[in-house]
Amino acid sequence: MKNILGKLGNLLIPSRKNNFKPGILRPGNLFRLAVVLLIIKFLIFSLIFYFPRTSHFAVVVSSELVELANKERMASGLKPLVINQQLVQAAQNKAEDMFNKDYFAHTSPVGVAPWYWLEKAGYKYTAAGENLARNFTDSNYVHQAWMDSSSHKANILNKNYQEIGIAVVEGELNGEKTVLAVEFFGKAVKPTAVKETKPASVVAVSDTKIEVKPTTLEPEPEPAIKGEEINLKGPDVFKERGILREIIEEPKNIIGTITEKSEPLTQKLYIIILGLISLILMLSIFINIKVQYPKMIFTVVIFLILVAAITLFNGQAILNKALEII
Repeated sequence: MKNILGKLGNLLIPSRKNNFKPGILRPGNLFRLAVVLLIIKFLIFSLIFYFPRTSHFAVVVSSELVELANKERMASGLKPLVINQQLVQAAQNKAEDMFNKDYFAHTSPVGVAPWYWLEKAGYKYTAAGENLARNFTDSNYVHQAWMDSSSHKANILNKNYQEIGIAVVEGELNGEKTVLAVEFFGKAVKPTAVKETKPASVVAVSDTKIEVKPTTLEPEPEPAIKGEEINLKGPDVFKERGILREIIEEPKNIIGTITEKSEPLTQKLYIIILGLISLILMLSIFINIKVQYPKMIFTVVIFLILVAAITLFNGQAILNKALEII
């Protein structure tokens, strides 16, 4: 135990035993540490880049977007939205149509409105809304971009809505690979209750089934309910965001969890390493001010600058710079 503590002290603490030159600050050790940190960062970026192409991505992002929307609603005193499979199907059909007809808009080039997809899926509604997004790798960025847009936020926090359906689909748009998210909100028409009157004396009961249909009078959704007709893209999407708040989510699967958590955890680890190396360097300089090693100090400063640059590199932010909402 003493031997281990002695080696650890020699590695981290400047003293006469190491001639006030801790092992961790030696160029060879700093170089190896920098390479390891760089490799870890590269592997995480590769995972983030690869994740949207996995079969888990659509499921993870869709469920996270529902949870994020409901967190916002409950924080505002509203009831959470319930997933409706007809809305999910409508969102899936809309996403596929955008890929097939090569457009990104609420209304298709031939004039098909969002509400057509609700009707095609058999969803009868009294209120409905749609949010669209593309070019993203993380649900938090999409949700926050929607929340930073007044009309998209109005959809998420609309008290009239009771149900939600989301589709996340990868494909090719305008010759480029991209990921589309279609988010439909709605309030379904409730079937009209039919009061039955019984005759004074019943001789027989008919087997005929009477089908009670919802009213066919469907009020047109308010224009303000819809997402913005203008495209917000790149820096414009995030210009009012500030720092994206950290949202802790319940793990959905291993790939999704690693992708979501790895970068912020790695940044915290790198900040700790930066602080530790800086502290050791300060101790080396001031414990014995008469013994200085300019070359070592210069090497450590270069190392700190390099690790700081690696720490500040945010793969998610870079990959989501092209995020576009409408």
